[in-house]
Amino acid sequence: MKNKKAFTVLEIILVVGLFAVMLLIPLLYTQSSQVRFDFYTQVSNLVSYIRQEHGETVSGKGNINHGVHLSAGNYVIFSGLNFNPADPANVVITLPPTVIIRNIHLYGGGSDIIFSKPFGETATNGTFELFSPQQNLSMPIEVSSLGTINY
Repeated sequence: MKNKKAFTVLEIILVVGLFAVMLLIPLLYTQSSQVRFDFYTQVSNLVSYIRQEHGETVSGKGNINHGVHLSAGNYVIFSGLNFNPADPANVVITLPPTVIIRNIHLYGGGSDIIFSKPFGETATNGTFELFSPQQNLSMPIEVSSLGTINY
């Protein structure tokens, strides 16, 4: 009888296992990269919205105050002297589940950053933080009494 050349079951399992590991490593890296990308994108977006509301107050848009209401899973762009959750003009921006707002420490104890006309200063200055639990990333953001943003 001739010897037949063939693969053993052990060799096949070993090769399939190596291919699986080679495919999973980039997949895991891609997922953590996506979470980091989401985090830094949300930091940039939130800071841009806060600066936009400051600019709209300074420019006199609508001749009213403008502001941002912060909560853990979203933030709301609003106009007026105070945040009114029932106002249909509010713009709600929902954060992805990988990013939250935490450690809100604004003057007066609230969670509203309100820019006052005509110069855009705020009496609700302070700090808060965007945080990603999956990557343990945090970005402290400070709003000064003059309405400037530092992060």
